[in-house]
Amino acid sequence: MTLDFTGTISKDCLTLTFASDRGEIQLLPATTKMKATTESPKIFVYLKAQQPTLITQTAVNQKLITEYQADQLLLITPPWELEIPYLIAMLHQTWTDNGLKVAILTENASKVPANQQKTLSDYQEELFLVLKALGIYTAKVRHKPAKAQHRWNKAVSTISFFIDHEGATGEAQWQKRNEMLLKKGAQLKMNPPLKKDGSIGFDVRFAEKLRGDLAAKISGDRTTEDIVLKSVNELGLFLYYGGTNGWLVLKDQAGKTIDEYTVVK
Repeated sequence: MTLDFTGTISKDCLTLTFASDRGEIQLLPATTKMKATTESPKIFVYLKAQQPTLITQTAVNQKLITEYQADQLLLITPPWELEIPYLIAMLHQTWTDNGLKVAILTENASKVPANQQKTLSDYQEELFLVLKALGIYTAKVRHKPAKAQHRWNKAVSTISFFIDHEGATGEAQWQKRNEMLLKKGAQLKMNPPLKKDGSIGFDVRFAEKLRGDLAAKISGDRTTEDIVLKSVNELGLFLYYGGTNGWLVLKDQAGKTIDEYTVVK
C-alpha cells in the first residue's frame, strides 16, 4: 500500500494531509487548546508514551489529560463520507482486540453496520500504516526479556560440548572468545525448514552460504576436517539451520549446557 500526502512540521505540530480527499491527521501536545467548530468533524485520540489511552469526539480538560497521563494528541479528520461514531467504534474495538486499554468518552455506536464495514476498515488500514511510520502503537507492546549474555573464559575452553539436535550431531569447543571449534566428523542436518509459503528464510540462506564457503571440508552430510566458526549461533546455523537457542543445545558429557557454564548473571 502506498499513500500520497503533503505535510508541514513545526515545533509543536505535525500535519499530514492525504491526497484524494482522504482526510488529515495532526500530532500535537496533549494540552493544545482547541477551538470548537462544526466544520470537518474530528476524532481526538490522546496518547501516552506513543500508545492510545483515550478516544473521544471532543477535546478534554486538563484534569482528564492528567488522569490519563496523556502527553500527545492525535487529531484525526477522516474523509467526509465516514461517520465519526462508527469509526470511533471500530478504532476502539480494534485497539481492545489488540490488547490496548483505551478509554472512550464518546457515545459510540454499539455495532458498525455491515454496509460500512469495508469502507471503515480500508480507512483504518491506511491510518494504521501512517501511525506505524510515526512510531504510534496500534497494539500492545510486548517487551521481550533481555537477551542473555555469555562470557568466554579459559576454563570453558578445555571442555568438550556435544550437539544432538534434529539429526545433527557433533563435538565442539569454545576455544577462544570468537572461535568455536567444530571437530571433524560432525553430521549436518540436510533438510532445511521452509516457511509457510514454501520459501526459505534468512537463517537457511545464511546457513547454505556458510556451507558453500566451507564445502571443501564437507563430504555429503559429514565434515571431513575441523572447522572454526565465530559463535554458538553460527555453529547452530551451520549444523542444523538454527531455529533454536544454541546455548541450550551444546552440552557436556554430564548434560550441563554451555549456557550454564558461561551465562552472565
